[in-house]
Amino acid sequence: MVVINEGVGNGIIAAPLLAAFERSHPGWTYFMAPNIALDTEWVRTAVGMQGASGTFPALWRRFLPAHREELWNFLDRNGVELVVNLRMESAEEDGNYFEFRADATKRGVECWDLHELGERPQRRPFGEQAAGLLRAHNVPVDLNPAWLAGRRQRRPGVVGCYVGASAAVKRWPTDEWSTLIRRLDDRGLDVEVAVGLAEDEQALARRLSSTPGVTGTVFLHSLEALRDWIAGLDVLVGNDTLAAHLAAALGCPVVTLYLATDGDIWSPMAAPEVSRVVQSAVALSCSYMKPNGTCRRYYTGCPAPCAAGVRPADVLIELDQLEWSMRQVGHRELAK
Repeated sequence: MVVINEGVGNGIIAAPLLAAFERSHPGWTYFMAPNIALDTEWVRTAVGMQGASGTFPALWRRFLPAHREELWNFLDRNGVELVVNLRMESAEEDGNYFEFRADATKRGVECWDLHELGERPQRRPFGEQAAGLLRAHNVPVDLNPAWLAGRRQRRPGVVGCYVGASAAVKRWPTDEWSTLIRRLDDRGLDVEVAVGLAEDEQALARRLSSTPGVTGTVFLHSLEALRDWIAGLDVLVGNDTLAAHLAAALGCPVVTLYLATDGDIWSPMAAPEVSRVVQSAVALSCSYMKPNGTCRRYYTGCPAPCAAGVRPADVLIELDQLEWSMRQVGHRELAK
């Protein structure tokens, strides 16, 4: 049984790891909580993943006492012998899981989890930590970050700005986006602004649509549409959200803005020359920042002062660094 957070970005990170697990344990039956990315055929095909044999309710990933009896009935009924817990949480926040794990040991159910790597989450990418856990249990993991690179169809000079995010505290303010877009226009670049389905996100995109330099406003209604839009970009700038992780999988250079999360932990799985992080120092010093790099007030409302910790000038510096890195990669390729 594999436990993972339900976010689609988590699914994009986990897909190649689960494929490695399947190759290491051919013929095993496993179950996992529903995840849109991991339930998608083209994702599974791209990484060579067969997919889980069944699912269990998403909220069971929290191991709450209220769900414990249902969880044990499920494990017993399906003969589950191993629980692989890839849910990133700090020890002080994960007491319910520790209670479950102690009970599991008594019942003869083995548990693998990220706590094996240390009491507090390490400040390195979640995907790398999850891969390290699997390797510690003799699962060979040879990560290819750009596992969707075959779909890349780059349009030179087109910059994508993904201005949406699942939580308001993760969204960079419209005025900051507008300033960045004007600076990109000054450089002669075309900017496309994109968001997902949420009405409040789409309102942000509409407000930005008249900004000089915006050549298109894209309302993406599916995971496939987001994939194909990113595949055609020269570079993506986006909030900490699914788009950044898809960009990494596509091999599209990406600058990700971390307003209310820790970019050292939640950065995309990508080589440094194609991925840059702009981190709000305000967020890292905030008392609401959890040790696992996420905000305690995602969905409860917050004035989000952390947004002030990222400026358009910071983003432009990272875009310049990306351009330089990609140029160096090109020189190395020509030298070969």
